[in-house]
Amino acid sequence: MSDSIKKWHEMQEAKKNSQTATSAGTFIYESPDGGDTITRRPFHGDISERETIKHPESKLRQDAYRLLCENDEDVIRLAMKILDIGS
Repeated sequence: MSDSIKKWHEMQEAKKNSQTATSAGTFIYESPDGGDTITRRPFHGDISERETIKHPESKLRQDAYRLLCENDEDVIRLAMKILDIGS
């Protein structure tokens, strides 16, 4: 094999190694439903490696926390009684 071809192969291998090293710990973030659910997967990783980092119930928890912060304890207790009666 000629020296130029060997050098080309060496350069390709070095490029591949540097891409792997720089992408270690880097993630791609995706949302299939406009932001309610967020998943991440490693850069250059297979889609089967993705993990869910935010579930839709996070919005429900935010709303519940907002209700607790914006209302007095008496209002919250009355709402709990109304829910208990309706169940």
